[in-house]
Amino acid sequence: MITIANVGRRHICRCIKTMNIVIGKEQRDLFTKGHIYDCVIRDSGHLQVYYKIYGNEFDLSCTKEEFEESFVLIKRKGMR
Repeated sequence: MITIANVGRRHICRCIKTMNIVIGKEQRDLFTKGHIYDCVIRDSGHLQVYYKIYGNEFDLSCTKEEFEESFVLIKRKGMR
């Protein structure tokens, strides 16, 4: 079960580019292309909007520009 922060607008997003990490000699996928992830958009009234994406093992916080390089929003969480 994933715990999502209470602050921000909840959405789901699709990964459009696999993101990897290398630990020692082992390469692991942080986020996999085509997979769906929960995310939260945080806009506290400042100029910058931040995104938090919740993966299976890792979470990622990024700016809107960084988000758009690897993810697309699908819809708001809880809406059909």
